[in-house]
Amino acid sequence: MAITPLDRLLEYKMHLLTDSRQPRIFATWWQDLITAAFSAWFFGGLILDVNAHARGWNESFFTWWHLVFYSGFAATAAWIAWILVRAHRADGRTGRSAVPYGYGPAIVGAPLFLVAGVADLIWHQVHGVEVDLAIFFSPSHLGLAIGGVLIAAAPWLAAWKREALAVDPEPVPLEVRMAAPALALGYALSAIVLFLNYLVPFTKIPADVADALAGPHHFDAAPVAAMVATTVFVLAVVVLASGRFKLPMGFFTVAFAYPAVMAGALTGFANGEYVWIFVVSGAWLDFLVWLIRPELRRRRDLIILAGAWSIPVWAAYLITTGSSTGQWPATEIGIGTPVVAGLVGALFMLVIQPEQRREIRTIPSEPSPFDDVIARAKAMTAGQEGEGQ
Repeated sequence: MAITPLDRLLEYKMHLLTDSRQPRIFATWWQDLITAAFSAWFFGGLILDVNAHARGWNESFFTWWHLVFYSGFAATAAWIAWILVRAHRADGRTGRSAVPYGYGPAIVGAPLFLVAGVADLIWHQVHGVEVDLAIFFSPSHLGLAIGGVLIAAAPWLAAWKREALAVDPEPVPLEVRMAAPALALGYALSAIVLFLNYLVPFTKIPADVADALAGPHHFDAAPVAAMVATTVFVLAVVVLASGRFKLPMGFFTVAFAYPAVMAGALTGFANGEYVWIFVVSGAWLDFLVWLIRPELRRRRDLIILAGAWSIPVWAAYLITTGSSTGQWPATEIGIGTPVVAGLVGALFMLVIQPEQRREIRTIPSEPSPFDDVIARAKAMTAGQEGEGQ
């Protein structure tokens, strides 16, 4: 029987899918950065779509914001496919060996996203366009979110795997090396902010928060519960990231940028004050991580970090709410909520590190600036006591 071109094509396809059993490699830092850049286009389209929903624009599947969203997906998927093709052409890699570490989930996420996109089109035709809370529980939207995160998180997962395997980092500055993981983490967090927006106080409108907390005869606890929940989530992200990586200054500022914009898009940017607080909270977190060094996993430091981040952030949030609306939260709530959030955060850190230890890991090796501050304060106190005697 003669071999047809189709037979040869199928044979070659099977060859590409068969693992060549070569040692897997990592994408380079610049390849990860390009992946993050294409993902910015991808998730930027998502933000435009969310903004369109919030503003009540004429909604259908065929809109310019959907075009940006889906073209961003196509560009990101095409770039990742090129990485695989390049590995095949350079070293003859096939199957799993052609997939760089961290990019395996993206190979699953791309077809999942395509299937969910088709399902979303059918869903809109059959059930109409979702509104309000239904948007965040639509099966097709959940499929799009999971597929998108699996794709955009590739640089973060690659960096995670490199640390797990103790592979020597590339000879580039730490800030350059961690830029793509920070952006990738931000895309994942923006999806979480979108789908769990009812647990994120930055996604609210100041007037609604003021009405909920002003009293005196009616209160809505949702904003307070969201502040506590967000505190625990942010601290969990800090513990996760600092426990694996040496983080450069600015890491969380970058990681919080897209989630902050997503929080604004959910209201059609009617909550600009909260968007800025969200961004500044990332910069404040960078400073605290540099000062306190949570990666050393000392219980005292973790508890201080919990209070030092949550109390100022939520105090600023409530002050902004009152000053922008002229309707201030009840005094007890305005004073007590940041404190409660800090206490819950401290309890969370006690769960993370229940034992009092001086130090658990030694990377980075240099002492914490916070230790230096305490040592200087003790020295000054001892000097004053000596002079008094």
